[in-house]
Amino acid sequence: MNILDTRFYAVVDRLSNLFILNIFWILSCLPIVTIVPATTAMFSVVRQWQLHQDTSVVRNYFRYFRENFKQSFLIGLIWTVISVILYLNYFYLNQDQTGARFIILIPLLLISLLFTGTSAYLFSVISHYEMTWKRAITSSFFMAIANFPITLIMMGVFILLVAVLMYQPVFTLILFSIGAYVNFFLCNRVFRKMELSGASDHLSHVSKKYLPL
Repeated sequence: MNILDTRFYAVVDRLSNLFILNIFWILSCLPIVTIVPATTAMFSVVRQWQLHQDTSVVRNYFRYFRENFKQSFLIGLIWTVISVILYLNYFYLNQDQTGARFIILIPLLLISLLFTGTSAYLFSVISHYEMTWKRAITSSFFMAIANFPITLIMMGVFILLVAVLMYQPVFTLILFSIGAYVNFFLCNRVFRKMELSGASDHLSHVSKKYLPL
């Protein structure tokens, strides 16, 4: 088997694993309330792939789904409340035709940007570090601000994926896991940079989740 065959097999193997992972994620999201735990489990699986070359899907996915369920479910409730509040603000602001609309719009957009940036790091942080839900949120928030160029790249990737899904819904079968894979790859660059620079001293007491099977 030459090197081209080896690389082709590796690509096919990774794509098939991404497809299987994506299907498990979709099925786990069907109850709606389990979307955040399912997403955390998906990120934990792609983390294992990238850091430990563990390509198994089924046993890893359901293990991480159980282990992170309580914390992820709580964060999901908080994120749902914030999302609803933001949506209602935009909805009522859209009905307002007075000059006060623009005064309120600027801080609302800033809050939305910070919320989106925090969300871009949150699942990778939960899957990578052993910490409380409060510290996971605050750490994601500060990472989003301190690494704003990477944060913008992650937002751009998200927008691109949404655009692809709008025009080619068939990619729903694999695109979410690809998005998680790219997101963790970018977040891991931030994690490594923080660890090498000593900027992660506030996480020094936190043990990383290597989770050997």
